[in-house]
Amino acid sequence: MSIFPNHYAINFYIFRTKEQFDRRILSQVPSIGDILVFKDKRYRVHTLEWCLDEDATNNEYQALINIEMIKQPPMHTM
Repeated sequence: MSIFPNHYAINFYIFRTKEQFDRRILSQVPSIGDILVFKDKRYRVHTLEWCLDEDATNNEYQALINIEMIKQPPMHTM
C-alpha cells in the first residue's frame, strides 16, 4: 500500500443526495463556494466535511473529506 501524506481522499456528492457522485485524490482541498468542473458541468462547493477517524483513509492519505456540491447553470460565452 502506498502512503500519500500530502494528499486527501475526497468523496463528492450532489447536495441532498446519498449516492456518491465521484472520488478524487487531491493535494489541495476545495473551499466552500469554489466552482468545480466535472465533464464540462459546473458545481459549487456547498458543504465540506472532514472525517478525522483514524481508520477513515486506511492510513493511506492525510484525511478523508466529503464534499456536497450544487449544480450551477452553464457559463455563457460571448
